[in-house]
Amino acid sequence: MTSPKRRPALRAALASVPLAALALGLLSAPPVSAASVATWDKVAQCEASGDWSYYRAGHPYYGGLQFVKSTWDAFGGRQYAEYPHQATKEEQIRIGEKVLATQGEGAWPTCGPRAGLGSDHADPYPSEPPAPQSNMAHLTAVGDLSGDGVTDIVAVETKTGDLYRYNGPGYVGMGGRVKLGYGWNGMSDIVGVGDQTGDGVADLVAVEAATGDLYRYSGPNFTGGGARVKIGSNWDSMAHITPVGDQTGDGVPDLLAVEKSTGDLYRYSGPNFTGGGGRVKLGVAWNSMSTLVGIGDLTGDGVADLLAVDKSNGDLYRYSGPAYNGGSRVKLGVNWDAMSQITGVGDVTGDAVPDLLAVETATGNLYRYSGPAYNGGSRTQIGTSW
Repeated sequence: MTSPKRRPALRAALASVPLAALALGLLSAPPVSAASVATWDKVAQCEASGDWSYYRAGHPYYGGLQFVKSTWDAFGGRQYAEYPHQATKEEQIRIGEKVLATQGEGAWPTCGPRAGLGSDHADPYPSEPPAPQSNMAHLTAVGDLSGDGVTDIVAVETKTGDLYRYNGPGYVGMGGRVKLGYGWNGMSDIVGVGDQTGDGVADLVAVEAATGDLYRYSGPNFTGGGARVKIGSNWDSMAHITPVGDQTGDGVPDLLAVEKSTGDLYRYSGPNFTGGGGRVKLGVAWNSMSTLVGIGDLTGDGVADLLAVDKSNGDLYRYSGPAYNGGSRVKLGVNWDAMSQITGVGDVTGDAVPDLLAVETATGNLYRYSGPAYNGGSRTQIGTSW
């Protein structure tokens, strides 16, 4: 078995082939083939010890299938991620299928034959009915807007772009929701950031999709237009923007975000969340995580913690602040890749521990998870058609 700590077996199938030749069909290709996910798992185990997010500085091989960058690019991998190890397992397999169809199992000269890649003709991802369309998007907690002492959430209705407020702890939709505004489908990464303006009311920040500009919206109605304030630019270069409370001791909530091009994790200090010299780098390789959620203090040390879902396996981890480094992480649960729009809502159950909301992607059901474990047994369904 080839160890990723030594020399990877895969020698990029098309690393030395000009793309023009590929486009003109000048390669002598073996018959189109396919392989099951189980067989691809065997290849990844052989190539990278089963680590789909494998990367080592200075090595030209990436991901579970040990692509080189030129092969990844040639077969369309950049539609998923800049580098193979930043893509999900399924995305890496889909590109692997294209390489296999063109070159056969010899693209992985040692591990392909060993795994039986050339003799397994199963479709790894057969066509399935499309997942139900989400009715609501950008679900985020915004603090108590209704004055009842319970955290409220806002969400954007996907078909209209209207912004609605839902009151906790039940977060009842339809008749129980309050429309706050329209045109919000032009915004991405909508995040509740607490009170940034000193008026005692929680605010929102959101990235304008067309420009990448970051805007602050003042509560409780979050009116756009003249009421919004531009506080930054180039925020479309950042992903997984999440609030983490006051990390710097200045009494103002801060943000964490992952730089898409590098995977580095940065902290931005409120109220203006200045980038560049004003941001602080906290860690690397955070593009291996699919979701980041600021959750409040779970460990009793007075510092807000971070939850994150690992792309490679769907596991949920807790990271302790303020550094949020990998050595401090604790695994809390599995199969969290089945959930979307995960957001922390503070303590809505009265047990003094922060809770989570999450939408089950396959059903659209909204669930509340009780901390600090956030396991499936602790969840309560509180809504449908999300």
